[in-house]
Amino acid sequence: MKKLKLALVFVVCAAVLAAALSGCGKTSELNPGGLDNCLAVNTSERHQTMTGWGASSAWWSQTVPEDSAAAAALAEALYSDSGLGLNIYRYNIGGGSAGLGAEEGVNYVQERKAYSLFDSSKYDEGKTLEENFADRSKYSVEGDKNAVEFLHTCLDQPGSSIEQVIVFVNSPHYLMTASGVTHGENEYDSNLPEENYKAFAAYVLNCILTLRADGIPVSVVSPINEPQHKWGGDGSTQEGCHYEPAEAAKVVDALYSAIEEFNATQQGLPLEVKISAVESGNYTSYLSKSRAVEYVYELSKYPWFDELYGLSVHAYEEPMSDSARKSYVSRIENILGDSDFSVDMTEVCHMEGGVDAGMASGTYVAKIMQKDLSYLNARSWSWWIAASDYDYNDGLVYWDYYSASSELKYVKRYYAMAQYSKFVEPGDVRVGLEWLNASSAYGSDLCGTAFSRADGTVIVVLVNDTSSSFPVNIAGGYTNMTVTVTNENCDLKTEYEGAFRKDLVISPMSVTTIVMR
Repeated sequence: MKKLKLALVFVVCAAVLAAALSGCGKTSELNPGGLDNCLAVNTSERHQTMTGWGASSAWWSQTVPEDSAAAAALAEALYSDSGLGLNIYRYNIGGGSAGLGAEEGVNYVQERKAYSLFDSSKYDEGKTLEENFADRSKYSVEGDKNAVEFLHTCLDQPGSSIEQVIVFVNSPHYLMTASGVTHGENEYDSNLPEENYKAFAAYVLNCILTLRADGIPVSVVSPINEPQHKWGGDGSTQEGCHYEPAEAAKVVDALYSAIEEFNATQQGLPLEVKISAVESGNYTSYLSKSRAVEYVYELSKYPWFDELYGLSVHAYEEPMSDSARKSYVSRIENILGDSDFSVDMTEVCHMEGGVDAGMASGTYVAKIMQKDLSYLNARSWSWWIAASDYDYNDGLVYWDYYSASSELKYVKRYYAMAQYSKFVEPGDVRVGLEWLNASSAYGSDLCGTAFSRADGTVIVVLVNDTSSSFPVNIAGGYTNMTVTVTNENCDLKTEYEGAFRKDLVISPMSVTTIVMR
């Protein structure tokens, strides 16, 4: 009897020792080999379908000299397959503040003044406001010539990556505002009188038609930008317009009606432009008492709500909180019930002075992207301004405004964003990603997002924002893999390409993209 017990103990100990030596832990359906520090992609757990990646052209694109080396360099760096590969171009429909002088109360820095496609010199005092803004002959792309020409450069270049042009509005045209300029006279003034809603709708519609006639394929319009902000008073630094939630919904209703009325005259050739609303401002959009939810509630009262392109949010000084994002989504779900809705993250920025060109900014941006995709379920993600000339942490590339120079300065967040934008394509679906037999550091210090393509390709983006390396074992029966890395020492470097291998080491302060087939 004693010999049998001793033999049993020996067998058990040998099994434990063998497991330890082989690095195996608890087995599961996703991890049948019981790999430690196991990264497992669950393609049966499907979430949002991605629509892409973008950045804003406001207000820097108006400073790009026409047909210059700068235009070609910026277009390739940002909107081509050989560059960042952004497929969403965000164009600003300006309110005409560039035509107003400081003596009229517009003290914005030069780069924050916006032009307009509406020619104010053609305004006819003998006609109503709505009649003036409904007159297509008063609009021309010459009003914002450099910005439109740069957009053409991006669209027409070899290997252009643009698939979607979205236009957005910061302020109504100054001729229709209550203050006569493109910000409110006082803080939190609603600067667009209700009697001018139809004129505003005509303005936005005709700007779209003018761009479309010039060959710009506008497909989405966002008529309201950060409505909950104050946008008024002496401290105003750019175009902007405050709206209360019910007011914002009425403005969207006026634009929807204008598009519908226009389409009724087109004999089967409708203007296929969707409305995105509203672009709620900064990270407070996620807080439990957020006014962002109030705006969605007012929009949801209208019969056209389900026809909106989606709900857009911005994030400046964005929190890292997972629960805050989940709270935003759950509160919207409480309002909308079983209705489907899509979230687009349309502006993100550090909101801090100086230029952090290193991986601290790179991993920060990549981690924000990971959280917005995973917990906000954002189907698209756009940075704020693509090119900057400021001593500020707001550009993907830096360039000397107004110059013809093709010299661009790249920062690490450009490459960090590229770890997503160059590998995750529109139509890819975010799928489940699990850490198995791993410490809590896997998922917090080393976090990730996974995507699946219709042809079976799986893409995983991992973000390590610590000074430590992390060994990773990948579960699954893949055949080939490519590993691309951005860290302090390299930019978008292909570190491995060949047959599938389960074991990898993720370097410190890095963003790593793994493509498996």
